[in-house]
Amino acid sequence: MGMVGNFGSRIVFETSDRRILAFSGMTQKISGKYSKHSVIGKKDRPEFTGPGNRNISFKILLDVSLGVRPSDVMSNIENAVENGEIEYLVIGGRLIGKNKFYISSVSEAMDVVMSGGEIARATLNISMEEYE
Repeated sequence: MGMVGNFGSRIVFETSDRRILAFSGMTQKISGKYSKHSVIGKKDRPEFTGPGNRNISFKILLDVSLGVRPSDVMSNIENAVENGEIEYLVIGGRLIGKNKFYISSVSEAMDVVMSGGEIARATLNISMEEYE
């Protein structure tokens, strides 16, 4: 099994001959925090006050043909969001940032739904924010 990364034990990204749960389109926003001070007759002067929280977003394709039960993974992620769980995010064995993250939002598209309401394929867009 090839482990790609994980969000604690809640989401484990992996690729094997029996199961593929991977992400795509990952973006990371790193920012600084600044206060602006007004100066009469001049432009505001910014002052660096510290690092901002990192923001991560990515897409996950859940497909039964890839050995994944979309409804189970979706439920697992929904619980993490609604319970405010925080975990480290690890990709390729490397810790992303220095702090834990929380899932700030997830949008779900049920791409293929079979008879009986079983979801065969879904696309999730996940946003995470650093928690300090």
